[in-house]
Amino acid sequence: VEMFGVTADEMGEESSQLLEEFVSLQKEMFSALELHYRVLDMPTQELGPPAYRKYDIEAWMPGRNCYGEISSASNCTDYQSRRLNILYEREDGSLQYAHTVNATACAIPRMIISILETHQTKDGSVHVPQVLQPYLGLEVIEKPKYTPLKYIGPNQHSRPPRPGSNTR
Repeated sequence: VEMFGVTADEMGEESSQLLEEFVSLQKEMFSALELHYRVLDMPTQELGPPAYRKYDIEAWMPGRNCYGEISSASNCTDYQSRRLNILYEREDGSLQYAHTVNATACAIPRMIISILETHQTKDGSVHVPQVLQPYLGLEVIEKPKYTPLKYIGPNQHSRPPRPGSNTR
């Protein structure tokens, strides 16, 4: 799920302010999901060509025993608008390239992993974060009471014999 913003560049602070607003929205969302996360202000050597400034947000993933990126936000100033020819007209009638700000609201698969692993109990059930309970209609996702089928595919190291096969 992506967020994208286009700002003017009149005071030189508009895109920086929008970047901070996007990061604030991301932090609000991850806090509401009761995730343990950290915000990394990325060093210049970690930035791609479009980014003037970038934040990565990582959540703790107990299954990995480490943090994993679940979101990022970048201020691209006029890099993208020059390539896309996004201009705005100033009050004096002159044209100016706009600034662009991009953010991943959430990387859904990685966020689901973080939610499930963070809120899973020893018995295998998962406590649903309070903010999601109205949407799921439950407080706890119970551990399945059945054993899931085991995958047996062509890339399996050892396969049991197929049913009805004759051993000669």
